[in-house]
Amino acid sequence: MLGTTAASKKLAQMIYGYWQSQCLYIATNLGIPNLLHSEPMAVEAIAKATSTKVENLYVVLRALAHLGVFVEKPGRVFAATELSEQLITNAEPSLGHFLLHIAEPSMWDAWRELGDSLKTGEVAFERAHGKKFYDFFIAENPESRNLFNNAMSYLTNQAVDSLFEVYDFHQFETVMDVGGNQGALIAHIVKKFGCKGMLFDLPHEVETAPTFLAEQGLNQDEVQVIGGNVLEEVPKGADAIVMKYFLSVFNTKDAIHVLTRCREALPEHGKVILLQTLVPPRGAPVEYPDGTVPALAAVQMMVTNPGGYWRTEQEYKELFEASGFRLEQVIHTGTSLTVMEFKQSSPKSR
Repeated sequence: MLGTTAASKKLAQMIYGYWQSQCLYIATNLGIPNLLHSEPMAVEAIAKATSTKVENLYVVLRALAHLGVFVEKPGRVFAATELSEQLITNAEPSLGHFLLHIAEPSMWDAWRELGDSLKTGEVAFERAHGKKFYDFFIAENPESRNLFNNAMSYLTNQAVDSLFEVYDFHQFETVMDVGGNQGALIAHIVKKFGCKGMLFDLPHEVETAPTFLAEQGLNQDEVQVIGGNVLEEVPKGADAIVMKYFLSVFNTKDAIHVLTRCREALPEHGKVILLQTLVPPRGAPVEYPDGTVPALAAVQMMVTNPGGYWRTEQEYKELFEASGFRLEQVIHTGTSLTVMEFKQSSPKSR
């Protein structure tokens, strides 16, 4: 269809990208990876189980088989692969939940508004839906909220082993996860290092946290769950605050405000541990081994949040310095997640 040069091939792969993601979304949303997990199935049986038309479904499944997501056997029988096993959504949080969150129709509609939002300065998601991301996507749509929670838990679960190999939380008595959603990260920290935990996020974000934490074998004495607004006040009681991806949803002014609230909540010796995928500086590799392209993910943040985006290491350093912190160390985990540890740059006025 296109030329055969390396350049045109690379562009073709980019152009066809949304075809692939939509086929993946449809199959995962229909639960087909779940169906094929146990045994291969003929397309007729898959169609019956998913209430779809056989011939139309076959075209989609054949495309995914050509992409290596499924295997097509004689007789139009389809079987699972290593790829499809990662898209199973009827067990623990998975890459399938992340896919369903990223590619669901409301997000698709938001990306369609990106071009016009560049001209008007509006948030593309708000332009598409007339409401803020969290109001529409999280607070008012329970199914989308559940997908979001599972997607965030999946990202945390994928990162913790590498994180704990390079960063020791034993040094802290109480760790508070600010913006920690339902508590996947703080659950891992408390169980691994035996410290006390605090979870702080918007009230509707932590609504499912007690149940989730109980499922992880933790009680309310081990992790205190607090709902509130980080722009107004951060609760005291922790000697370390951890933030994973959270700061990237705020514009520069609000990010400094958030960090100022964190500084007010911490004791003099307290630290902030930022867990973030960093946009690489010019000339550095642009893609992490896990396939993450931070600059592209930064566009996703801009599509959904007013002024929020993924930043470079230097940009985060400047944000913290403007809030009264100094950078102590930067630790690379070997994944797309980087640890930036900050301490207060000067004693707080009393």
